[in-house]
Amino acid sequence: MVGIRFGETVKAYVKKFGDASRLTAIPLGIAGWLRYMLAVDDEGNKFELAPDPMNEEITEQLGDIVIGKPETFKDQLKPILSNERLFFTDLYKDGVGEKIEDMFREMIAGPGAVKATIHKYVK
Repeated sequence: MVGIRFGETVKAYVKKFGDASRLTAIPLGIAGWLRYMLAVDDEGNKFELAPDPMNEEITEQLGDIVIGKPETFKDQLKPILSNERLFFTDLYKDGVGEKIEDMFREMIAGPGAVKATIHKYVK
C-alpha cells in the first residue's frame, strides 16, 4: 500500500511541477516505513513486523544495516526506491530518492533518532 499511497502523489507532483523535490512529509513517511522494516524500535528493541508480502524481499535488501552504525548504510535503498513495481515510479528520477536516503540515514543514527528526525522535519 505504500506505493499506492505515496507513489501516486509523487507522480502527481512530477506531472505538475516537473519533480517532487519540494515534498517533505512523503519522503519522511517512506524513510520511516523503511526504518520500520528494520524491525527495531526507536529504543533499540527488536519487534515482529506486521505481515506483508514484501517483507522478505525488503528486509533482505536492508539486512546489512545496523541501527547506531550509519556507516552500514550504503546503497541498500536504491533497488527499493527505484522499484516501479512498488512505487509505480522511480523515486530517484522524481527528485526524492536522495532526500529519503538522507532522512533514513538520520533515523538509524541510534536510540531516539526516529523521533528526533520526525521533529526536525515536522515543525
